Amino acid sequence: MVRGAYSFARVPIATVAAELQALAEREYEEVGQKDLARLNVDWDRYRELDAAGNLATFIVKRGHGNAGRIVGYSVFVVQTHIHYRDALVAANSAVYVAPEARAGRIVLKLLRYAEIGLEAQGVRKIYYHVKRERDFGPLLAHLGYEDAERMFAKVLGGEEG
Repeated sequence: MVRGAYSFARVPIATVAAELQALAEREYEEVGQKDLARLNVDWDRYRELDAAGNLATFIVKRGHGNAGRIVGYSVFVVQTHIHYRDALVAANSAVYVAPEARAGRIVLKLLRYAEIGLEAQGVRKIYYHVKRERDFGPLLAHLGYEDAERMFAKVLGGEEG
């Protein structure tokens, strides 16, 4: 789907992993939790999930075709819910749009595009976790999401080697 200078697509993660790695590093520098020492994306695991039909990767490109450059992504793990085995759910694994592409409602359009794609796949519920430091909860609320839970985290053990 093309909107203005940006295009949106659902893609197999293997076809964009190198570009997503560069963006993931930018995301980590901007909003990543540095308490586990360093970013180390398990691209093999993402590819396995995708091959099994349990991953949905949505991208936004600036420009069109092969000349376009990925400026954002939203990646979901899709599976039946362990408490509701008849309900297909999508848990957002990562969402990021580069700062230079955030104007013009691009983030909103990416989230809506992903939602449409997930609904077409049969997903009944979408989950996002939101960092306190970069709270995009108001945008999610605008899209009809409810602030349903809070997530707590604690790092165990000593320093990583």
